[in-house]
Amino acid sequence: MHDLLGLPLMASIDTLNDRQRAVLQLLLRQGKSYDDLAVLLKTDPTGVRTRARGAIAAVAPDSSEIGPARRDEIADYLLGQQTASQRAATRDYLQGSAAGRAWARAAATALAPIAGDALPDIPAQREEVAEAFDALDRRAARQDEVKRSSRLGTRLLLAGVGVILGIAIILALGVGGDDPASTATTASPTSTSAAVQTTPTGDKFVVVAQGTLIAPEGGDSDAKGQVAIVRFPDNNQYRLALQATGLPPSSARGSAYGVWLYTSEDKKQFLGFPDATVGEDGRLETVSELSPGTPAYGAVLLTRETTEKPTKPGNLVLVARMVSAADLAKQRTQTQTQPPPTTTP
Repeated sequence: MHDLLGLPLMASIDTLNDRQRAVLQLLLRQGKSYDDLAVLLKTDPTGVRTRARGAIAAVAPDSSEIGPARRDEIADYLLGQQTASQRAATRDYLQGSAAGRAWARAAATALAPIAGDALPDIPAQREEVAEAFDALDRRAARQDEVKRSSRLGTRLLLAGVGVILGIAIILALGVGGDDPASTATTASPTSTSAAVQTTPTGDKFVVVAQGTLIAPEGGDSDAKGQVAIVRFPDNNQYRLALQATGLPPSSARGSAYGVWLYTSEDKKQFLGFPDATVGEDGRLETVSELSPGTPAYGAVLLTRETTEKPTKPGNLVLVARMVSAADLAKQRTQTQTQPPPTTTP
Protein backbone atom coordinates (compact mmCIF):
# COMPACT_ATOMS: atom_id res chain seq x y z
CA MET A 1 0.00 0.00 0.00
CA HIS A 2 1.23 3.51 -0.89
CA ASP A 3 0.25 7.09 -0.14
CA LEU A 4 -0.81 9.73 -2.67
CA LEU A 5 2.82 10.48 -3.50
CA GLY A 6 3.56 6.85 -4.25
CA LEU A 7 5.56 6.30 -1.08
CA PRO A 8 5.08 3.09 0.92
CA LEU A 9 2.87 3.51 3.95
CA MET A 10 4.16 2.57 7.42
CA ALA A 11 2.17 1.49 10.43
CA SER A 12 2.34 3.50 13.62
CA ILE A 13 3.98 2.26 16.81
CA ASP A 14 0.49 2.48 18.30
CA THR A 15 -0.67 -0.32 16.00
CA LEU A 16 1.72 -2.84 17.58
CA ASN A 17 0.41 -5.20 20.19
CA ASP A 18 1.40 -4.79 23.84
CA ARG A 19 4.08 -7.49 23.74
CA GLN A 20 5.78 -5.99 20.70
CA ARG A 21 5.78 -2.49 22.17
CA ALA A 22 7.07 -3.77 25.51
CA VAL A 23 9.98 -5.60 23.85
CA LEU A 24 10.97 -2.53 21.82
CA GLN A 25 10.78 -0.27 24.87
CA LEU A 26 12.96 -2.57 26.96
CA LEU A 27 15.52 -2.93 24.18
CA LEU A 28 15.68 0.74 23.24
CA ARG A 29 14.98 2.63 26.47
CA GLN A 30 16.66 0.32 28.98
CA GLY A 31 19.40 -1.12 26.79
CA LYS A 32 18.44 -4.73 27.41
CA SER A 33 19.78 -7.53 25.20
CA TYR A 34 17.84 -10.38 23.65
CA ASP A 35 19.33 -12.68 26.29
CA ASP A 36 18.33 -10.28 29.10
CA LEU A 37 14.74 -10.23 27.92
CA ALA A 38 14.67 -13.99 27.50
CA VAL A 39 15.49 -14.34 31.21
CA LEU A 40 13.01 -11.62 32.17
CA LEU A 41 10.19 -13.07 30.07
CA LYS A 42 11.11 -16.66 30.83
CA THR A 43 11.48 -17.59 27.18
CA ASP A 44 14.32 -18.24 24.76
CA PRO A 45 16.40 -15.54 23.04
CA THR A 46 15.30 -16.72 19.60
CA GLY A 47 11.67 -15.97 20.44
CA VAL A 48 12.59 -12.51 21.72
CA ARG A 49 14.65 -11.80 18.60
CA THR A 50 11.80 -12.92 16.34
CA ARG A 51 9.29 -10.74 18.19
CA ALA A 52 11.54 -7.67 18.08
CA ARG A 53 12.36 -8.07 14.40
CA GLY A 54 8.69 -8.65 13.62
CA ALA A 55 7.76 -5.43 15.45
CA ILE A 56 10.21 -3.40 13.36
CA ALA A 57 9.05 -5.08 10.15
CA ALA A 58 5.48 -4.14 11.08
CA VAL A 59 6.22 -0.41 11.33
CA ALA A 60 8.80 -0.22 8.51
CA PRO A 61 7.77 0.08 4.84
CA ASP A 62 7.44 -2.91 2.55
CA SER A 63 10.54 -3.33 0.38
CA SER A 64 11.19 -5.82 -2.38
CA GLU A 65 14.66 -4.36 -2.96
CA ILE A 66 16.19 -5.86 0.18
CA GLY A 67 15.59 -9.38 1.39
CA PRO A 68 14.32 -10.60 4.78
CA ALA A 69 17.83 -11.44 5.97
CA ARG A 70 19.00 -7.89 5.36
CA ARG A 71 15.92 -6.46 7.09
CA ASP A 72 16.62 -8.65 10.12
CA GLU A 73 20.24 -7.49 10.10
CA ILE A 74 19.20 -3.83 10.01
CA ALA A 75 16.66 -4.46 12.78
CA ASP A 76 19.40 -5.90 15.00
CA TYR A 77 21.57 -2.87 14.17
CA LEU A 78 18.84 -0.39 15.12
CA LEU A 79 18.14 -2.25 18.36
CA GLY A 80 21.81 -2.40 19.36
CA GLN A 81 21.93 -6.20 19.28
CA GLN A 82 25.14 -6.72 17.27
CA THR A 83 28.77 -7.32 18.07
CA ALA A 84 31.33 -4.71 17.01
CA SER A 85 32.23 -6.65 13.89
CA GLN A 86 28.57 -7.14 12.98
CA ARG A 87 27.90 -3.42 13.39
CA ALA A 88 30.85 -2.59 11.14
CA ALA A 89 29.58 -5.00 8.48
CA THR A 90 26.07 -3.56 8.61
CA ARG A 91 27.40 0.00 8.32
CA ASP A 92 29.46 -1.01 5.28
CA TYR A 93 26.35 -2.49 3.70
CA LEU A 94 24.25 0.63 4.40
CA GLN A 95 26.93 2.92 2.95
CA GLY A 96 26.77 1.00 -0.30
CA SER A 97 23.03 0.35 -0.52
CA ALA A 98 20.58 3.16 -1.19
CA ALA A 99 17.64 0.78 -0.68
CA GLY A 100 19.08 -0.42 2.62
CA ARG A 101 19.60 3.14 3.86
CA ALA A 102 16.07 4.13 2.85
CA TRP A 103 14.55 1.18 4.72
CA ALA A 104 16.74 1.77 7.79
CA ARG A 105 15.87 5.47 7.93
CA ALA A 106 12.16 4.78 7.56
CA ALA A 107 12.31 2.17 10.33
CA ALA A 108 14.27 4.56 12.57
CA THR A 109 11.69 7.30 11.99
CA ALA A 110 8.89 4.93 13.01
CA LEU A 111 10.80 3.92 16.16
CA ALA A 112 11.67 7.49 17.19
CA PRO A 113 8.60 8.04 19.46
CA ILE A 114 9.78 5.35 21.86
CA ALA A 115 13.51 5.33 21.10
CA GLY A 116 14.41 8.99 21.51
CA ASP A 117 18.16 9.36 20.94
CA ALA A 118 18.89 5.68 21.59
CA LEU A 119 18.97 4.77 17.88
CA PRO A 120 22.31 4.54 16.08
CA ASP A 121 22.98 6.82 13.12
CA ILE A 122 22.35 5.62 9.59
CA PRO A 123 25.59 5.85 7.56
CA ALA A 124 25.45 8.09 4.50
CA GLN A 125 26.91 7.67 1.04
CA ARG A 126 29.84 9.95 0.30
CA GLU A 127 27.71 12.22 -1.93
CA GLU A 128 25.11 12.51 0.83
CA VAL A 129 27.81 13.55 3.30
CA ALA A 130 28.90 16.34 0.94
CA GLU A 131 25.30 17.52 0.61
CA ALA A 132 24.90 17.45 4.39
CA PHE A 133 27.97 19.64 4.85
CA ASP A 134 26.62 22.08 2.26
CA ALA A 135 23.36 22.26 4.22
CA LEU A 136 25.30 22.84 7.44
CA ASP A 137 27.20 25.69 5.81
CA ARG A 138 23.93 27.32 4.80
CA ARG A 139 22.53 26.95 8.31
CA ALA A 140 25.75 28.29 9.81
CA ALA A 141 25.26 31.61 8.02
CA ARG A 142 21.93 32.02 9.80
CA GLN A 143 23.12 30.87 13.21
CA ASP A 144 26.56 32.44 13.22
CA GLU A 145 25.67 35.57 15.18
CA VAL A 146 23.70 33.67 17.79
CA LYS A 147 26.51 31.18 18.33
CA ARG A 148 29.19 33.87 18.52
CA SER A 149 27.09 35.88 20.91
CA SER A 150 26.32 32.94 23.15
CA ARG A 151 30.01 32.41 23.80
CA LEU A 152 30.33 35.95 25.14
CA GLY A 153 27.61 35.83 27.76
CA THR A 154 26.26 33.11 30.03
CA ARG A 155 25.53 30.24 27.67
CA LEU A 156 21.89 29.19 27.60
CA LEU A 157 21.33 25.49 27.11
CA LEU A 158 19.27 24.16 24.22
CA ALA A 159 19.59 20.40 23.91
CA GLY A 160 20.06 17.42 26.20
CA VAL A 161 19.16 17.10 29.85
CA GLY A 162 19.16 20.86 30.48
CA VAL A 163 16.25 21.83 28.27
CA ILE A 164 14.36 18.56 28.79
CA LEU A 165 14.49 19.07 32.54
CA GLY A 166 13.59 22.73 32.18
CA ILE A 167 10.51 22.03 30.09
CA ALA A 168 9.59 19.19 32.43
CA ILE A 169 9.68 21.76 35.23
CA ILE A 170 7.31 24.06 33.32
CA LEU A 171 4.95 21.17 32.60
CA ALA A 172 5.04 20.08 36.24
CA LEU A 173 4.31 23.59 37.45
CA GLY A 174 1.60 24.30 34.90
CA VAL A 175 2.90 27.87 34.82
CA GLY A 176 0.43 30.20 33.16
CA GLY A 177 -2.70 32.21 33.74
CA ASP A 178 -2.92 35.83 34.76
CA ASP A 179 0.12 38.06 34.85
CA PRO A 180 1.28 38.00 38.48
CA ALA A 181 1.90 41.14 40.42
CA SER A 182 5.37 42.62 40.25
CA THR A 183 7.38 41.03 43.04
CA ALA A 184 11.15 40.83 43.36
CA THR A 185 12.60 37.33 43.32
CA THR A 186 15.92 35.92 44.27
CA ALA A 187 17.89 32.72 43.88
CA SER A 188 18.80 32.73 47.54
CA PRO A 189 17.94 29.51 49.38
CA THR A 190 16.50 31.51 52.26
CA SER A 191 13.84 33.08 50.02
CA THR A 192 11.93 29.89 49.27
CA SER A 193 9.45 28.15 51.46
CA ALA A 194 7.64 26.11 48.83
CA ALA A 195 7.29 22.37 49.06
CA VAL A 196 9.51 20.02 47.13
CA GLN A 197 7.93 18.96 43.83
CA THR A 198 8.81 16.30 41.28
CA THR A 199 9.09 16.69 37.51
CA PRO A 200 7.70 14.07 35.10
CA THR A 201 11.31 12.89 34.77
CA GLY A 202 11.54 12.20 38.52
CA ASP A 203 13.80 15.11 39.50
CA LYS A 204 13.09 16.94 42.77
CA PHE A 205 12.87 20.73 42.70
CA VAL A 206 11.62 23.72 44.68
CA VAL A 207 10.04 26.72 42.97
CA VAL A 208 11.82 29.98 43.68
CA ALA A 209 9.74 32.17 41.37
CA GLN A 210 7.52 31.94 38.33
CA GLY A 211 5.79 34.17 35.83
CA THR A 212 3.87 34.42 32.58
CA LEU A 213 5.57 35.95 29.54
CA ILE A 214 3.36 38.45 27.71
CA ALA A 215 3.90 41.06 25.02
CA PRO A 216 4.57 44.62 26.23
CA GLU A 217 1.70 47.10 26.38
CA GLY A 218 0.76 48.54 23.02
CA GLY A 219 2.11 45.58 21.06
CA ASP A 220 0.04 43.44 18.72
CA SER A 221 2.11 40.27 19.04
CA ASP A 222 0.48 36.91 19.77
CA ALA A 223 3.67 35.65 21.39
CA LYS A 224 3.44 34.34 24.94
CA GLY A 225 5.20 31.95 27.26
CA GLN A 226 6.16 30.83 30.73
CA VAL A 227 9.26 31.14 32.87
CA ALA A 228 10.27 29.62 36.19
CA ILE A 229 13.29 29.76 38.49
CA VAL A 230 13.79 26.59 40.50
CA ARG A 231 16.27 25.10 42.94
CA PHE A 232 17.31 21.45 43.10
CA PRO A 233 17.71 20.54 46.78
CA ASP A 234 19.99 17.57 46.08
CA ASN A 235 22.84 19.75 44.80
CA ASN A 236 21.62 23.32 45.49
CA GLN A 237 21.63 23.99 41.74
CA TYR A 238 19.46 26.75 40.25
CA ARG A 239 17.98 27.00 36.78
CA LEU A 240 15.81 29.40 34.85
CA ALA A 241 13.54 27.58 32.39
CA LEU A 242 11.85 29.58 29.64
CA GLN A 243 9.36 28.47 27.02
CA ALA A 244 7.73 30.79 24.45
CA THR A 245 5.50 30.42 21.38
CA GLY A 246 4.33 32.70 18.58
CA LEU A 247 7.73 34.36 18.16
CA PRO A 248 8.95 35.74 14.82
CA PRO A 249 11.68 33.53 13.31
CA SER A 250 15.27 34.46 14.11
CA SER A 251 16.89 36.81 11.59
CA ALA A 252 19.66 35.58 9.36
CA ARG A 253 21.78 38.50 10.51
CA GLY A 254 21.64 41.69 12.50
CA SER A 255 19.74 40.60 15.61
CA ALA A 256 19.25 37.72 18.02
CA TYR A 257 17.00 36.88 20.95
CA GLY A 258 18.42 37.64 24.39
CA VAL A 259 17.28 36.90 27.97
CA TRP A 260 17.57 39.37 30.87
CA LEU A 261 16.86 39.49 34.57
CA TYR A 262 15.51 42.99 35.17
CA THR A 263 14.20 45.34 37.84
CA SER A 264 15.32 48.78 36.62
CA GLU A 265 17.90 50.46 34.39
CA ASP A 266 20.27 50.36 37.32
CA LYS A 267 19.47 46.80 38.33
CA LYS A 268 19.63 44.31 35.47
CA GLN A 269 21.62 41.27 34.35
CA PHE A 270 22.06 39.87 30.86
CA LEU A 271 21.92 36.07 30.96
CA GLY A 272 22.88 35.51 27.34
CA PHE A 273 21.66 34.40 23.93
CA PRO A 274 19.74 31.12 23.57
CA ASP A 275 21.94 28.65 21.73
CA ALA A 276 19.20 28.12 19.15
CA THR A 277 17.32 29.97 16.47
CA VAL A 278 13.55 30.34 16.41
CA GLY A 279 12.16 28.59 13.34
CA GLU A 280 8.93 28.91 11.42
CA ASP A 281 7.05 27.25 14.28
CA GLY A 282 7.80 30.28 16.47
CA ARG A 283 8.91 28.19 19.47
CA LEU A 284 11.76 28.86 21.87
CA GLU A 285 12.71 26.54 24.73
CA THR A 286 15.84 27.32 26.70
CA VAL A 287 17.37 26.83 30.14
CA SER A 288 20.01 28.88 31.93
CA GLU A 289 22.13 27.92 34.91
CA LEU A 290 21.93 30.44 37.76
CA SER A 291 24.26 31.00 40.68
CA PRO A 292 22.81 30.61 44.20
CA GLY A 293 24.03 34.17 44.77
CA THR A 294 22.04 35.68 41.90
CA PRO A 295 20.55 38.99 43.15
CA ALA A 296 16.83 39.66 43.33
CA TYR A 297 15.05 40.84 40.16
CA GLY A 298 11.43 41.66 39.48
CA ALA A 299 11.09 40.49 35.88
CA VAL A 300 12.45 38.29 33.12
CA LEU A 301 12.74 39.88 29.66
CA LEU A 302 13.01 38.32 26.21
CA THR A 303 14.51 40.90 23.82
CA ARG A 304 15.94 41.31 20.34
CA GLU A 305 19.59 42.33 20.56
CA THR A 306 21.72 43.89 17.82
CA THR A 307 25.10 43.82 19.58
CA GLU A 308 27.23 40.98 20.86
CA LYS A 309 27.72 42.58 24.28
CA PRO A 310 24.52 44.45 25.14
CA THR A 311 24.71 46.79 28.11
CA LYS A 312 20.96 47.41 28.25
CA PRO A 313 17.92 45.48 26.99
CA GLY A 314 17.16 45.80 23.28
CA ASN A 315 13.68 45.76 21.74
CA LEU A 316 11.34 44.13 24.23
CA VAL A 317 9.54 41.05 22.87
CA LEU A 318 8.09 39.46 26.03
CA VAL A 319 8.13 40.29 29.73
CA ALA A 320 7.25 38.20 32.78
CA ARG A 321 6.57 39.89 36.11
CA MET A 322 7.99 37.35 38.51
CA VAL A 323 6.35 36.37 41.78
CA SER A 324 8.21 34.45 44.45
CA ALA A 325 6.92 31.14 45.71
CA ALA A 326 6.63 32.54 49.23
CA ASP A 327 4.56 35.55 48.11
CA LEU A 328 2.42 33.40 45.86
CA ALA A 329 1.69 31.10 48.79
CA LYS A 330 0.70 34.11 50.91
CA GLN A 331 -1.65 35.36 48.18
CA ARG A 332 -3.31 31.97 47.93
CA THR A 333 -3.65 31.68 51.70
CA GLN A 334 -5.26 35.13 51.92
CA THR A 335 -7.66 34.25 49.13
CA GLN A 336 -8.64 30.98 50.78
CA THR A 337 -9.12 32.52 54.25
CA GLN A 338 -10.96 35.63 53.07
CA PRO A 339 -14.62 35.42 54.12
CA PRO A 340 -17.17 35.28 51.29
CA PRO A 341 -19.02 38.52 50.50
CA THR A 342 -22.29 38.99 52.34
CA THR A 343 -25.48 40.18 50.70
CA THR A 344 -28.18 42.33 52.25
CA PRO A 345 -31.66 40.84 51.95
